[in-house]
Amino acid sequence: MKIVVFGYSEFTRRSVLELQQRGMDILLLCPECDRELFASYGMHEIAVQQLIFHDMDDPVLLDALRDFSPDYLFSIIFSHLVPDHILSMARHGSVNFHPAPLPAFRTANAWFWPLRHGAESSALCLHHMTSRWDSGDLVLQVPFSLSPLETQGTYVQKVCELAPAVVQQLMALMNRGPLPRTPQGKGRYYGKVTLGDIFIDFNEGARGIEALVRACNPFHYAQTMFRDKNIEIVEADLTGRASDGVPGSLLFEDGELYCAAADELLHLRILQVPMEGTFSGRRFALQYGVNSGERLRHIREFPQFQHLLR
Repeated sequence: MKIVVFGYSEFTRRSVLELQQRGMDILLLCPECDRELFASYGMHEIAVQQLIFHDMDDPVLLDALRDFSPDYLFSIIFSHLVPDHILSMARHGSVNFHPAPLPAFRTANAWFWPLRHGAESSALCLHHMTSRWDSGDLVLQVPFSLSPLETQGTYVQKVCELAPAVVQQLMALMNRGPLPRTPQGKGRYYGKVTLGDIFIDFNEGARGIEALVRACNPFHYAQTMFRDKNIEIVEADLTGRASDGVPGSLLFEDGELYCAAADELLHLRILQVPMEGTFSGRRFALQYGVNSGERLRHIREFPQFQHLLR
């Protein structure tokens, strides 16, 4: 069976290796703009046919697809929309591997948004590809749980570990005949994560802020402003202690650092100052002479930085 794969991630690599072990003939594709990312995951070391192409209308790509004559096309963590004229080249169908529940989380940042919104479980969803992002009929859903301490990094690892099971289940469906089609129904699209999405708004409840901190860890830590410094919150805990302070106000008490959210105090355990260091809350307070009542602020409160949010 001949399978074209677009993608470049650790999950892509593991999935391709699983397909290869099951005797699939694979053509692995990556656009020139993502060549470095492709190489960073060791994709070029996989012993399958490979092609780096310019864009989706590149004659080299189109000729390679015609020559290969694929049975299926798989998009496995790929951030470009595959057009209809390429999807139609797959004899039996095109499938996207989406590491978040559908239709609830249609997004290019599937590792982030479920954690940001406090999801307690997730799913790796495989669906038929169309000209619209993440909207085709479902083929297969593989659920997995999320712990209360889940970070974006551990979420990614859980998805990677699902590669053997997902490929096995998909291969079983492929061997039975036409792939299943279950309509998704109405859902929601979430945009690409921007700087504004990862800056903490302390007018939000503590539970939402703690979820944001975990959703950012470790690829783009949650941001805030202290005095004139951009700092990162790496780890924060819920305390259950009601807050009567102004949102964002700091409390240095008994050697521990806290910050007021809209409803309760957050315990700031690990903070990072780019190019200066990573600190426990206590060490940060001592190093920078934090006074109770000082505030952490959103970047939108600084006019000189507004251009960064556009």
